[in-house]
Amino acid sequence: MTGRGSTERPAIGDRIAESPEATFPFAFAGYVGTLVATLAAFAVVRVDISPTVAGAVVVVGFLVGTLVGVAIAGRDQRLPVRLGRSWRRRTAVLSPAAPLGLIAGAAWLGRLEPDVGLVGLGAMFLVAIIGLVTMRLAETCYVASITADEPRAHWRWEPPSTRRLDTFVLAVWLLLGATNAYGGEWASAIVWTGLALGWMCTGLAEGRWRIASFGEPPEIRVHDAGLVTQRPYTRAIVPWSDVSRVRLREDELVLDRGFFDVRFERDQLADLEAARAVIEQHLDASRAGPGTAPR
Repeated sequence: MTGRGSTERPAIGDRIAESPEATFPFAFAGYVGTLVATLAAFAVVRVDISPTVAGAVVVVGFLVGTLVGVAIAGRDQRLPVRLGRSWRRRTAVLSPAAPLGLIAGAAWLGRLEPDVGLVGLGAMFLVAIIGLVTMRLAETCYVASITADEPRAHWRWEPPSTRRLDTFVLAVWLLLGATNAYGGEWASAIVWTGLALGWMCTGLAEGRWRIASFGEPPEIRVHDAGLVTQRPYTRAIVPWSDVSRVRLREDELVLDRGFFDVRFERDQLADLEAARAVIEQHLDASRAGPGTAPR
């Protein structure tokens, strides 16, 4: 069964969208490399050595950490699925950014040397950004592992976006970062540049931006395991067990799930009525027990 307004899925998609398992090791390797490079930076920041030597130590630390990350990801093929299984495991990837932020805050209060604070501030943003990429790829890998079946129905949709506003905010933050760097205000430069890079990565992950034609067309897909939202480079799933009911409210389709309702407006998903009917069937079938999903 396919929903009205559905489109044929592409035979060959973007590498990230079609093979998140192949992309995850690179993100995880970069994540581990960043953590090791951060430790190396803290080790050399208070040592009286030349900037060239200090930079070389940090680069070597990053390369060593990257190789370790590649080895771990290559040895444990189920790592992305396990990391992406729950929001607690995914957000744990971001947890190292918290103590780095505390170090930056302590330096700002005068408790630590300014150079230590700059390292902590820059590392906080790098770990958070690379961790965000890693956790979204892990979630995508997990969703792919439990939705190997063909979707029962699928519809094209447009993720909510304000491209002009998003682009304007990105440009302003990058400009502020460059201006502060030119003036030697490194803490402000790191903050604005970090915010800009985080904004860009979040926009790509949420489908607000898209790089040319790469990636899969955004879709809503109905699977036995739940409702999948396919963005160009990432996927997320709402298990049927999390949904209490589905309803139409004016020009909005709402899946009630406590504090985290899922909403689709008509300008994002044209055929709300057909989507509601199919989703209700699968929701009722999931409550009736396994093996009763509509065909």
